[in-house]
Amino acid sequence: MTPRFAWPTFKDKWDCRVTEFSLDGQHEPELIDSEYLRLKASERSWSNAEVTLTASSDQVLPPALTDLSAHILFACRATQVRRVFRMTPDSSGRTFEAVLGIPRSIVGQKASLTMELVATHGGRRRIVGTGLEWELIGEPGEAPLRAGAPPLRNAWVGFAGDDAPPDARRSPTSHCYLDINQSPPVLYLNSGIDGFESLIKAENAKTERRRHRDLLGAMIARQVANSLLRAAIDDITPGEYDAPAAGPTTPILRSTCEALARELPDTNSVEELYEKVGALDGNPAATAEFWAEADLVLDRITGMSDTVVNVCKDVKHV
Repeated sequence: MTPRFAWPTFKDKWDCRVTEFSLDGQHEPELIDSEYLRLKASERSWSNAEVTLTASSDQVLPPALTDLSAHILFACRATQVRRVFRMTPDSSGRTFEAVLGIPRSIVGQKASLTMELVATHGGRRRIVGTGLEWELIGEPGEAPLRAGAPPLRNAWVGFAGDDAPPDARRSPTSHCYLDINQSPPVLYLNSGIDGFESLIKAENAKTERRRHRDLLGAMIARQVANSLLRAAIDDITPGEYDAPAAGPTTPILRSTCEALARELPDTNSVEELYEKVGALDGNPAATAEFWAEADLVLDRITGMSDTVVNVCKDVKHV
């Protein structure tokens, strides 16, 4: 981590791993999300949780620090409970372990489990480092939604190669391209970008790699949704002689319109969206306002907004 104190500290965060997780005495290894550093207790009904957490690092104790110890700080904003669990060091002093007993009554929507390192400096005990923070999820509403592309057929091709679509070949450094003319549309991802495919497909990415993967996934989803929406809007035709406006017949384009209609503040159905779009012709101000609202909706429904918030939260003190 970045030093924030007027005394020596560990430069990087310690690696923290949950090695065992039990609910009411029943081992629940499938509820340990090592990728997002979360314990998905919201998927079970329980009274008491037991968490075994191990922290380690190959960093050397900074000079002028002595008597290193560690603890886990449990904190839940909803229940306003904070508890400290002492960690036991191994013989090397570079690995600590703690077993936490957590009753359900002190866990609200979620609680944080933060490892803190304490050492003596100048005769006083000081916080000199932290570990990767885990979260204990108590209610389903706090479970993470992974950013990623919408349900489309996709293909990895080098955009500079002959097997790439003509439009993609004209932009060989672009990361993705949606061929809207195929039925159903196909999302092409550029395998010619070094490291791009391995990053997107990383199942157990952590810290910076996970954040970069999530941002790229959200960017792809946002671009695809934008392409689908613009194609869908182009297919909407105003009604004539008091007939209602008509929308796209392609299932994925109609689904895109339905998703937008659910999120806009003044449309309660896809038919109302069609009428709204049909009335935009010849009204530049209303058209600009519509697309501004649509852009905000796309950010929400593709996970772009949540991903940006989560990434900013993660790196706030890095």
